[in-house]
Order: sequence, then C-alpha cells, then structure tokens
Amino acid sequence: MPTKRVLCVLIFMFSAVLMTAQNCKDLVGWINLIKQEYPQATSLRYMHRGKVENLAANYFSKAYFEPYRGKAYALLSQKTAVKDFRKIQVCFVKGNYRNDPHYNWAFQNIITNYYMAYGNPGFMNKITTVDAKRSQLEKELATASKNGFSKTELVQFKQRLTREYAVLLESELKQASVEIDALIAEKTDTALDDILASIEKLNNEKQSLPKLASLKQQAQKVVAEASRPKQIEFQSRMDTKAKALLQNAVKADLGLVSQNEDIAQINGKIKVFQQDYASFSGYDEVKKAQKTLISKKENQIDTKINSIESKIGQADNTAFQRLKNEYLSYLPAQSAQFQKLTRLLDARKKELVAQQRLKQQQQKLANSQDRIAYLDTNGKDEGTMQFKTLGLNKAAFFDYVYRGHFENIELDVNDSHFLMILSAYLNTFGSLCPDQLPEDKVEIMTEVCSRESVTTDGWGVEVSRYCIAWKTVGTGIYADPKLYAAKMRLVAQQDQNALRTVMDMYTNPNAMGNSVDQIHKAKALQSDMSNFFRLNACDSKSITQFANNLLAFATQRPPVRLKGMSNYEKIKILGGPSGDQNYTKLLNDILRNQSNTWAMNKYIGNSIANVREFKSQDKTQMIALKANYGFSGLLGKQTGAVTVKFKDGLPDCIYFSDFPENCKKPNSTLIAKYATGKYEK
Repeated sequence: MPTKRVLCVLIFMFSAVLMTAQNCKDLVGWINLIKQEYPQATSLRYMHRGKVENLAANYFSKAYFEPYRGKAYALLSQKTAVKDFRKIQVCFVKGNYRNDPHYNWAFQNIITNYYMAYGNPGFMNKITTVDAKRSQLEKELATASKNGFSKTELVQFKQRLTREYAVLLESELKQASVEIDALIAEKTDTALDDILASIEKLNNEKQSLPKLASLKQQAQKVVAEASRPKQIEFQSRMDTKAKALLQNAVKADLGLVSQNEDIAQINGKIKVFQQDYASFSGYDEVKKAQKTLISKKENQIDTKINSIESKIGQADNTAFQRLKNEYLSYLPAQSAQFQKLTRLLDARKKELVAQQRLKQQQQKLANSQDRIAYLDTNGKDEGTMQFKTLGLNKAAFFDYVYRGHFENIELDVNDSHFLMILSAYLNTFGSLCPDQLPEDKVEIMTEVCSRESVTTDGWGVEVSRYCIAWKTVGTGIYADPKLYAAKMRLVAQQDQNALRTVMDMYTNPNAMGNSVDQIHKAKALQSDMSNFFRLNACDSKSITQFANNLLAFATQRPPVRLKGMSNYEKIKILGGPSGDQNYTKLLNDILRNQSNTWAMNKYIGNSIANVREFKSQDKTQMIALKANYGFSGLLGKQTGAVTVKFKDGLPDCIYFSDFPENCKKPNSTLIAKYATGKYEK
C-alpha cells in the first residue's frame, strides 16, 4: 500500500512538471506576438499609451488568447486568473525570458498590467470590440475574394482599412492590405487584357496613332495596380505594336519633307511632328526621325549662314526675337550651329542694348540743354586752373565746391560730416601749407582734459577713469581766420543742438550702424586729405578758388561759379554704361576701397562670389547687385553679404549684412570709372 501511494505521488508530480513545461511552452508562443508586431524595434519603452492598450486587447482576444489558454479570457474566474498569473511568473523567471527585451517588455506592460483586468469593464469591452472587428474583417475579405466586390469597392475597402479596423494589429492590417492589392491586381489584369485586345486590332498606319495614344494613356492610369507579370506582358506587347505602327507612320512623314524647304518650313514640320508623336517621344523610331528633321535644319543653316549672319546684324528689337526663335528653336544646345548662332545673337543683343542706352543718354542730354546752356553762360571762365580729384572718396563733393555748383551738393551745411570735412581741411592746410596762410592767421585750438576722476577698488586697482574738467589749448597749427570763424560758428550751433543729437542717436533704430559709419567716414576723409594737396599745389589758383567757395558754403553765401558742367554732374545725367560689365571686378574695387575705412575687419581681396544682378525691366540699367565676400577679423576668416543699390544706373549705396539699413556711399572716382566704361567686358 505505501508503495502504491508513493508511486501515485510520483506520477502526479511528473504530470504536474509536464503540464508546467507545456504551459511555459505555450506562454512563449503567446508572448512571441510582440516580436511578430515589432521585430526590428530595439526599444519599446516610449510606445504610445493607446498603442499599448490596443496591443493588450489583441493579446487577450480570442484569436491569440484561446490558443494559449484553451478558453476565452472572459470565461476565466478570478481564482483561475490568479493561479494562471502565478504560473506565468514562475515560467517567465525560470525560463530566463527576462533577458529578451521584447519578452520582458510584453511581460511587464501587457501581461502584468492586464492579465487580471477581468474586473475592468472598459478593457473587457475593448476585447469584445477587437473580436468583433476581426470577425468583420475576415467576412469582408472572404466576400471580396469570392469576387463580391467591384474594383472601386476594393479601392474604397483599402482606404477605410486603417480607419475602420484601427483596433486590430498592424500586421493584420498589412496582410489585409496585401490581399486587397492582389484582388485589385486581378481585376486590373482583366482590364489590361481588354485594352491589349483593342490594341492588337489596330492597323499599323498613322491613322491608328491617336487611338493607340488614347489606349496607352488609359492603361497608364491603372497599370501600376496590375500584377507584376501582367505589367511586363502589357509593356512588351504595347512596345511591339507601337514600334510596328511608328515605323510605317514615321517613314511616311519623312518622305513628305523636301530637300528645298527653308528653315521656317522645317520648323513647322518639326512642330507638327512633335505634336503628332508626343505620346511616343521616348521610342527610338521617333527620336531618330526627329534627329533627321533637325539635321535638315542644321544643313540649311550651314548653307545659308552668310544670309543669316546679315539678317541678325541688321535686326532691330522687333525682328531680333523673331529671328532668335526661328534659328535656335529645336537645335540641340551642344550643336555647332546652335553655338555659332548664339554668339551672333548675343553680339547683336549687346549692340541693340548699347544703341538703346545711347538713345536714352542722348535724350537725357537733350532734356538737360537748358541746364547746359545755363552753366555755359553763368560764372567765370576756368582758364588755366586745374582742380584734380581723381582717387578721392569725396571727389564729387570737392569738385562741386570748387566749381561753386552748390545746387548739386547733397550734404547739408549743418551736418556733422561737413564740420568734419571743414576741420580736416583747416588742419591739413595749416600743416602742409603754412606759408600760404594770411598774416592775420589764427591758431587752431582744441579741448584737452584738465582734471580726471579716478575710481579704484579695495586693492587699489583702477576700475574707471573719466574727465570732469576741460581746458582750451593751442595746437600749434594755424588757419585762415575767416574759415576758422565759420568753423567755430558751426561748432557753437552743433553744441546748442547736442542734446537733441544725442537723443536722436539713442532713439534711432540704426544708431549702432550710424556710429560705425561715422568712424568709416572719418577714415575715408583722412585718406582724402592725405592726397588732396598731393594732387593740388598749396599755392595754386584752384586751391584759392576751392577755399573761397568752401567759406561761402560754410557761411551760406553765394559762391564764385565757374562756367561749364562738372564731369560728375554729366555722369549723373548720362547714368550707367551700356553693355555687359565686369560686375565682379566692380564689386571687388568698391569693397577694397570701402574696407580701407573699416576699424576691425579686413577685406580678403578678390573674394567676391555668387554675384546676382537685378536690372530694369528693359534690361538697359542696373538696379542692384548682391554678392558674398570674405573678410578676416577676431573670429578668423568669415563670409559676409553685400548689396550695392544703383540710382540712375550708377552705384549709389553700399549695404553690408551686419548693418543692412546703413547706406555707405561708394567712392566717387570709382563711380566715374564705371560710368565711362572702364569695367566693360
């Protein structure tokens, strides 16, 4: 009897081990669903909560839970669910499945969180919904596979698949989509067979070409939905038919082209040919025929090149575009004929633009005859005087002052920049030309600090220093008393407006740019003054004329005018040059000159790149140039952007990307150089 009991216990224990082993094996099959859905995912940690709940509902649905447990999840009692979960924990730990990231995630986020959710009606309802949707999808697929859906219904079925069955697994939806595509392909294959039957019935003549093109277009709308074998078959049979038809049609069309047809007639034949064969332009038969037609045009151009060259050379603006279209149309850009005609046309275009520009300039001069007559009759003769300004930044300003043509001066007498110019002239003349000063000359005075306030920290280190008292001292440089008095009146007037000037500086949105610009203007003026008396002798009559008019401008009295028009005024009237210009070189020269006034950065010579041109509507005048340039500074080599805006065809304002609202005036000499065609290509 004891032996029998022991044997029974052993048999029971062995059966229990086998049952546990079987349950663990089934568990692996069930939990493996996560790998089926996300095989490539290395981390599932950040899966959206909605996706997790959908996945859980599918885990516990009939399709996946019953094969594992043998009964529906809803049929489990609370006691059974607790026992099940304990067995799952044992299997999971003993089987060392926690080392698999997919299994571990599924156990922690699906099984642990949802296994005993039988008391949660929301979760139970979701399982019911999943079961119902899966059953509904299976029925729809079965109906569709029995040819119960039209192609349109199949397409609509696929479109609503992810929306209507979103609670199912992604893999199920993908598989359903594949099955629907296969059903669509079957119906498309049948439709393509019907199209092919119609194609085969066509005669191999040109009259069949429109019908073949229509059938081809009809097929192209659906061929992508057909099965791959049917796609290959359709393309093969379509190509065979098209080639047979095209061979006959193209041969007949080429036979109608005469050797004696002129260029315009050949253009017409090419145009009609391209229209007729547009749907079959990729076929070799069509390509070869078109090359033959173009070759005939090229032969005509070679034969009549002298006549063509003469017509282009005599073409006006009206005929130019017509000839360009006639000669260049349909020619390959790489052909010798195209390149030669392009050179001829470009040369003529430049001539036409130059003629148009010259006509505009002549009109401007005609409109300025009253001005020219006035300047020729008002003022004294310049005589032997020569006032040189070549290379000076403010060349135009100096010349207008010298000639007494104050009406051309844009600078206001009360502007701080004029005071800067006047002061620089007095100091330079007094330093370089002391022997030309009058006997009643006066010493130029300056303000220096007489007492400073110094602040130190607790260790005696200076932290700030500023002046609290000033005194006036002589500079040792002397000046003409009248000019110096005019300067001091301007200084006094600007001192009265100092508060307003400071407020304007601080409230101006471009205050920083204006402050930097003052530094640039000062450096440019310093450069001008260093060359001013090198170009003009201290004792020359031209300097006396300039000084007298400078005083007149400063005191707002009438000047001593000279007859004749200033070259700078004439340049402004005529505007920019005609024809193509070397704008890269122009920008390089403008920036090189402007960079001489920079305080910190240094322009990298010849670094102008990516030049963009903006011209007037008639293409005769430049409106703006934009480009990039290189410079070096505290941060090493960098790239900046510059815009040069033109006025009446001439460079007027330079804008840099760091201060895009601050207009810097280009060098007057460079403007004159550009206007007189020195940058022509």
